[in-house]
Formats: sequence, C-alpha cells, structure tokens
Amino acid sequence: MINGGKKFNILYLHNESIMGGAEISLLNLVKRLNRKVFIPHFICSKEGPFIDELKKIEITPDFVQFPSIRWPNPLQIYNTVRNLIDIIKKKQINLIHSNQPRSNLFGAIAAKIENVPIVWHERCLEKGRFDSDNIFSFLPDRIICNSSAVRNRFTKEKIDTKIRTILNGVDLREFDPELNGRVIRKEFNIGEDELVIGTVGRIDPEKGYEYFMESARIILQDFKNVRFLIVGGAFNNPSLEGSLYEMSVEKGIDKKTIFTGFRRDIPQILASMDVVVLPSGIDACSRVLFEAMAMRRPLVATNVGGTPEVVQEGVTGLLIKPGDSSEMAKCIMKLLNNKGLAEQYGNAGRKRVEAMFTIERNIKETENVYLELLDIK
Repeated sequence: MINGGKKFNILYLHNESIMGGAEISLLNLVKRLNRKVFIPHFICSKEGPFIDELKKIEITPDFVQFPSIRWPNPLQIYNTVRNLIDIIKKKQINLIHSNQPRSNLFGAIAAKIENVPIVWHERCLEKGRFDSDNIFSFLPDRIICNSSAVRNRFTKEKIDTKIRTILNGVDLREFDPELNGRVIRKEFNIGEDELVIGTVGRIDPEKGYEYFMESARIILQDFKNVRFLIVGGAFNNPSLEGSLYEMSVEKGIDKKTIFTGFRRDIPQILASMDVVVLPSGIDACSRVLFEAMAMRRPLVATNVGGTPEVVQEGVTGLLIKPGDSSEMAKCIMKLLNNKGLAEQYGNAGRKRVEAMFTIERNIKETENVYLELLDIK
C-alpha cells in the first residue's frame, strides 16, 4: 500500500473549454487515475464541452480567469494568484498539474507561495512565438513533454533533469480494429466499393487541410471510386469550416468530400477509412496517429514535430514533407493500389501501439512523476 493508504489531492489547471487532442489526453488521464491514491480537482476558466465531459465523470471544477501573459495586468495577476491560493488551501492540494502556457506561470507562482510541487505538461511546439514556458522553465518542479520534439524547446541544460518525455497513450479496448465502419459509411451514403481517405483533427490553419484537399483533387484524376472524410470542428474560428468547403468547390472535389464536423465516435470513424492522413504543417504529437495505428489503419503523415517518433517510415506508414500535395497524393495512391502493403502497415502499427503506446503505460509514467515529487515510495 502506497504511503499507508493516504490519498493525495491533485489540482489540474486547464484554461481551454473546447474539446481537442490535449483535452482528450487529459480526460484519459483523470478517468484512469488511481483513485485509491490520487483525488483529482480542476480549475478551468469557463464553461464549454470540456467542462461537460468533466461533469460526466463527477468532477465539478472551480473557475478562475487566467489573464494574458504577454500583456500583463498587475491587478488581474494578483487576483488570479490569490484565487489559486485560496483553492489550494481549501482543497488541501498536495500537487498541481498545469496543462497550458496560459495557466502555467500563475500556477507556479501560487505553488511556490504555498510550497506545493507543480508539474507543467507541455503539448505544443511554440517555435516563432513568445514562449513563456521556456523563459520561466526554472519555476516548475517537473516538465512533462508529450514528445521529444516538444522537449527540444527547452534549451537550458540546467533544467534537463526535471524534464520527462511521456508520449500519448491509446485505450486498446476502445480502439478495437474489429470494429465495423459500415455504420459511418451508411450515415454518409458511402458505397461498400468506395475507398475512403480521411483526416481527423481540429480545423485550424496549421493543420494543412488545404494540402489534403489539393491531394484529393490529384487523386480524383486517377481514382473515381473514392471519398474524402474531413473529421473535426473549428472551435476557435467557425468560419474556417465554410472556407474549406468553398475551397472544395473551387477544386471540384466537393461532391466527393464529406465534412463531418466534431465527432465523438472516432474509433468507428477510423474503421470506415482505408487510409488515414495527417497533413499538418506542425504537430507536437497528434492523437490520431496512435488511434489510427491501434485501428490497423495505414498512415500518410507529414514528417514534422513528434510525428516521426510515432510513425515508422516504411513500416507503419509513409512520411512526407509538409505542404507537398503531390507527394501526399502519390503516397495515398500507393496504398490504395497495394492492399497488401496497406494491411502490412496497419498490422505493424497495431503491434507498435501495443508495445509502446498504451494508455496504461501513459498513466503509470505520469503517476510516477507525481509519486517522485510527493516523495512516496
């Protein structure tokens, strides 16, 4: 029994209210946290889909506003830190786990005042932008990075010992390759003989959807029995969905392209696809890579960020340069023309996930960081 059966209160700080990859990863963690040892508490900034999911697992968060770091307002900073300290005291928090740059600095200040250890969880690449986490990286007790690419943001040698790289994990029971995609095909009137090429993720300018759509135009010159699925919502800028649809019309692929919007049934969605594509221009560690591999789906993905740490070129999929629609189309057609190769990549992907990227491994490594900071044997 750990520490005589004592339980520890973990406070999660999360500024976003949308549902994206980071939010799914965080929910996966708290759903499977060892409740005999850890009790999760949350501070968020506003209501939204993420808060709805927390309430489904009987977690009701407190709300605190996290002001801008780039344009600091002293009064707002004071109020935020004071509110955090009040909650830390009230909930008798033993450790803070902050999930975003917007909350990291304020969490660290409150943690230092209250002498509570704090973990920063880094899930993004901040190249070319104001990287406050790198500037203030001396503050947290541990930094969890979800890929080595993210870890490389932190260039100071003196903090290297506090960084832990923990890649995302996937629930192999939920992402079962035996699932049937016929329900999705029926919903969108996709014929049994049609090949489905899809991409899954938040609709955002950096996700490279314009290159995916250009590759679709190229593919349709040689393949007529194909459909293209674009799965995801534009939470921060709804007009982007309309812009993408207009682009599909301009390229003459609109009748072959389906925009599903945000979906919760991702295992079934992936089961309906023959090839999964990640066209991102930059990506720290996309969840769809793990999920597609768990579903035995071959991948075509851009060779950026943390992607080559997950996808093995020529083993579980094909890696391409970002922004190269022609190469993307060529690789997709290679898999469409060679079902044996596609199956080979899919099977290898499943084995790789089973060996390296299970949700159980992800949870255990994260809990070990907590135990290390709490000095629990």
